[in-house]
Amino acid sequence: MNRTARWVKYSAIALAGILGVLSLVVVAYGSYLATFLALPKSDEHPPLRLYSGPFLLQPDLSLAHSHLLERLQRLGYRRVTAPVQSPGDFQLNEEALTVYLHPQPEGHVGAVMVKLPLDQGRVTDVVSPLDGTALFPIFLEPELLSGVRGESRQVREWIPLAQIPPRVIETVLTIEDHRFYTHFGIDPVAVGRALWTNFTKGGVVQGGSTITQQLAKNLFYSPQRTMGRKFKEALAALVLEVKYSKQNILESYLNEIYLGQAGFVSIYGVSEAAHRYFGKTLQELTVEEVAMIAGLIKGPNSYAPTKHPELAKGRRDVVLRRLRQTGLLTDEAWERAVQAPVRVTPSEDVLTDAPYFVDAVLREVEEAGVVPLPEGLRIDSTLDPMIQQAATESLEKGLAKLEATHPNLKSESEPVQGAVVVLDPKTGYVLALAGGRDYRRSQFNRAVQAHRQPGSLFKPFVYLAALEAARDGQVGQLTAASLLADEPVTFESQTGPWSPQNYDKQFHGPITLRSALEQSLNVPAVQAAKTVGTKSIVQLLRRLGLTSAIGNDLSSVALGSSSVSLLEITAAYGAIANGGIAVKPTAVRSTRDRQGDVVWNGVPDRQQATSPQGAYVLTSLLEGVMQRGTASKAKVLGLQGMVAGKTGTTDGYRDAWFVGYTSDVVIGVWVGFDDERALRLTGSQAALPIWMELARRIIPPNVPAFVAPSGVVTRVIDPKTGQLATSQCPEQVSEVFIEGTEPSVYCEVHGGGIWERLRHTFGFS
Repeated sequence: MNRTARWVKYSAIALAGILGVLSLVVVAYGSYLATFLALPKSDEHPPLRLYSGPFLLQPDLSLAHSHLLERLQRLGYRRVTAPVQSPGDFQLNEEALTVYLHPQPEGHVGAVMVKLPLDQGRVTDVVSPLDGTALFPIFLEPELLSGVRGESRQVREWIPLAQIPPRVIETVLTIEDHRFYTHFGIDPVAVGRALWTNFTKGGVVQGGSTITQQLAKNLFYSPQRTMGRKFKEALAALVLEVKYSKQNILESYLNEIYLGQAGFVSIYGVSEAAHRYFGKTLQELTVEEVAMIAGLIKGPNSYAPTKHPELAKGRRDVVLRRLRQTGLLTDEAWERAVQAPVRVTPSEDVLTDAPYFVDAVLREVEEAGVVPLPEGLRIDSTLDPMIQQAATESLEKGLAKLEATHPNLKSESEPVQGAVVVLDPKTGYVLALAGGRDYRRSQFNRAVQAHRQPGSLFKPFVYLAALEAARDGQVGQLTAASLLADEPVTFESQTGPWSPQNYDKQFHGPITLRSALEQSLNVPAVQAAKTVGTKSIVQLLRRLGLTSAIGNDLSSVALGSSSVSLLEITAAYGAIANGGIAVKPTAVRSTRDRQGDVVWNGVPDRQQATSPQGAYVLTSLLEGVMQRGTASKAKVLGLQGMVAGKTGTTDGYRDAWFVGYTSDVVIGVWVGFDDERALRLTGSQAALPIWMELARRIIPPNVPAFVAPSGVVTRVIDPKTGQLATSQCPEQVSEVFIEGTEPSVYCEVHGGGIWERLRHTFGFS
């Protein structure tokens, strides 16, 4: 045997040895995979449940204003005429409302009977009807929110293969794996075609994965494109083909395949896609809708009809053309299908209650590190369903009325948009959130994701920084009675000389801080910001919870030319309502796994952002805005009770805002266009009416006055001088001050005041 022959022989032996070793490795790894690779079962998808916040039954509750009867009906309670006998019954008469509350096993609370004595429709007490003992606290059980899933209320619903229409199966197989029933998990023809295409194109442009391989990747491996991952995926596909029937594999695939996002909800399976994108069951889908879903498999986010309708239509038409070529679609049916426009219409149960809120909840849970969302997760949210309903309806009604009153706002392609946030300032709980007027058309959450210039909404914080400076005896100190110069002034900026102007292009001379804020004048606000310093104002805004980028120049801090979200600016006002304590807004109270164990608990993030005294004085100033200032239109619209608030209008009239609050609730409203074109309306014209419509429905007319903390004093002043008023002053008004900052000099313009000085000297008030 010559040298060449021996080399060939030894090489063959070595190659055989290597192949043998590789075969052993493959067999060993395949055997290992076979021990744990298993397809999911239909009962392995317990529902993801999203609950509202509980509702506290307490004295002084108004049946009408709290919509208590409607809450009971939404929770499935039954009104009876006879005495209540079993959980779920309630009886109402003029004297009392008696409710047999449902048990709450997950909260370890049993069924309990509660009696609410009434006085003119208002609850006077919460007692046991058996012995009259007081019961507190007592909550109505939280409501299972819609926007989660149909009758079963779950995010993912397993559909047996026998219940999936043949048209859906045929379409998916045609476009993804038409040799599914003949290959053994790997399709050599598809692999060869993909290799050739990628070689000729000079990159990875086509894959050769079978349905079995795709399923293996989705269930067991990361989406990264590496040779190692492809090898494991192929081997896992072979194992699945050995362990399971084609029917089992196809059923799992059609229920597990990722098909995009509905907001922050991941869509898995063809049934969920039909529900989320078209509001239909699989049986109700049209030919073009089936093709749309099948086309999503290639690139769920690239071809999402909610985000890229043109790309989605192009991909859909590729699928339709393939169906026509294979004879599954007639020429006539193909012609009708390709002519059909792309229409995305999520079902009502996705939209009815709070789709934008649901998105915000899921995002917050994921940001807290609960990723991926475990099966059977229970999320207890902060939502109040009745307030949410009122917020949604008020926004829709208000925007429609704006378009009717101002026809130039109406546009089919880019309609005027709005957003609403309702917070509990004490807890930071998001009670309601509407991120737009129509979730079907746009899932962009304008309450959270949009960042726009707040305009005059920043002015109160400028003055608050000055009030706090006075309390601390620092530079820039001002009080509510301080006189500010509303006159022409020029400042040097990075872009050159800058001369701020008021909206009315007029100057009003010396004016008290209160009047300047009530009239939302620009020039005095800039003067105050210059005096107190922009650094102090930015630091205050940070303590109040604003996390967006804020410029350190006069325009950014005094006139609100930096961009913020509606949620964060509403929360900043909530800190003022809460006595200066800023609480980070949250939509989630807690999450629990399927065993009931806590996965994540929302811990309130709070800090004392400003003094209670400064917060109270600013609230008093903002009450003046509602009574005499830019929001005085609220009185015409029927405002009752003690409410503080501020309008916001940006330069160029692109954004309209209004934020108003009581001690118990803060409401923020934004109105504008997504493309930031001019709205040509002020906050008072566009946002305030929507705020008023909502406030009428959720703020009781007998809302109590704000309670002054210790360290606040009241003095009678002359508004022309800002000094203590005398009997000679033609105008006298009461003003509030942080103790120690009140004026000590009597009016030097109108004279007199001898008796006032004597009383002051001898200690008589």
